[in-house]
Amino acid sequence: MLAIAFHGGAGEVTGSCHRVRTPKGSILLDCGMIQGGPERHDRNRQRLPFAMDDLGAVVLSHAHTDHAGRIPLLMKWGYRGPILATRPTADLCRIMLADSGKIQEEDARWKIKRLKKRGRDASWVTPLYTEEEALQAAERIQPVEMHEEVKLDGGESVVFHRAGHILGAAIVELRVGAERQARRILYSGDLGVDGARLMGPPESVDRPDYLLMESTYGDRRREEEGDRTELLLEVITSTADRGGKVIIPAFAVGRTQEVLARINDLVEGGRLPGLPVFVDSPMAAAVTRVFTLHPDAYSAEARRLLKAGDEPLEFPGLRMVGSVQESMEINHLQGPAVIISSSGMCTAGRIKHHLRHHISNPSNTVLFVGYQAANTLGRLIQSGVTPVRIFSEWHPVAAEIRTIEGFSAHADLDELVAWYDSLGGVRRQTFLVHGEIEAAHSLAAHLSERGNEPVVIPEPDQEFALD
Repeated sequence: MLAIAFHGGAGEVTGSCHRVRTPKGSILLDCGMIQGGPERHDRNRQRLPFAMDDLGAVVLSHAHTDHAGRIPLLMKWGYRGPILATRPTADLCRIMLADSGKIQEEDARWKIKRLKKRGRDASWVTPLYTEEEALQAAERIQPVEMHEEVKLDGGESVVFHRAGHILGAAIVELRVGAERQARRILYSGDLGVDGARLMGPPESVDRPDYLLMESTYGDRRREEEGDRTELLLEVITSTADRGGKVIIPAFAVGRTQEVLARINDLVEGGRLPGLPVFVDSPMAAAVTRVFTLHPDAYSAEARRLLKAGDEPLEFPGLRMVGSVQESMEINHLQGPAVIISSSGMCTAGRIKHHLRHHISNPSNTVLFVGYQAANTLGRLIQSGVTPVRIFSEWHPVAAEIRTIEGFSAHADLDELVAWYDSLGGVRRQTFLVHGEIEAAHSLAAHLSERGNEPVVIPEPDQEFALD
């Protein structure tokens, strides 16, 4: 029997987790953390609805938390099989998972402290997983070269193709069955954008039998006036003219580096001199170092600049913040500055401290450069909600709130459709995942006009038999 079940990322943007059942077992495509909403804590702790000994392999599309953040839980539940990823993804996961484990421990300590302060029992509070457990899980990830065919124990094979989303991000091609009768299942992961500074566009793959396709921006087009670098310059200079700071919530993996590359262009072009730029995320600093180890994964333009001696992630005024003390000192800094910090959706990490100190000052700007999932603090701020609750305290939103859609690492509607067209069709069926319901329905309508195969929007844990 060949079937596919959707255990995360169905009707929502986070928690990607798709299980392909084969006659000899099953293969998991991603195992991401669920983010946003008060129920996320319980949902992340729920065991997946299948036995670990039935799972023959795990394949990761890329290193974002919502695609790989539950890997340590698989280990805790008893999984001992292979975990495959591209080499940059394997390197990034070691950093991302360790940081995630640290955050889980910090969140548990914070909750214990609050419960004890209220005189309540806190003995039941434990971290989702620890930093040590995360590191042990990361060590099990096997790096695979892009375009290399890897045979699995069940006879299936996996090939990675460039997705262009972040460093090492891959479109996963899974081949199941004997050569002539083999079924080709293509999983897009997250697809990149046209015109990104560091990453190239997603590659095309010839006409799969089945397609699992992201739909994050399936209901929107980026309609911006001007180049995204120029928009960034306008936000920074207008805020600096008010004497304020620009606070940028940015994912440590991918988005931070893309923003840095654009600021590098402005600084080296003499258009943004003398302004301090802080990257306040130890994880982002470590990730930026990993980027320098994999220049082969850059776009053609970025590789050309590297050859010419231009390092796109280094420029005067840039400061990587390490310690908590340094992070705290930034909040008392006088004068204009740019502060880039994670998490990108403002759900955890140092960005919440910077928002707490700066969001009520009208001189400042909060600039969103990435997707904000429903029910996250980032979405509330972006939507104009005021006041907002940060660390159990209410803060009025007086800072200017801006968004530059072009910095998102997700393809928009036109780019998604263009990539779909490049496949030359899908033989049997398309499933739309990693998108809120409205976005998925919008993309489904566009794809249905172009192809003959059914386009399906699965529900959580729904399973489909494949011909």
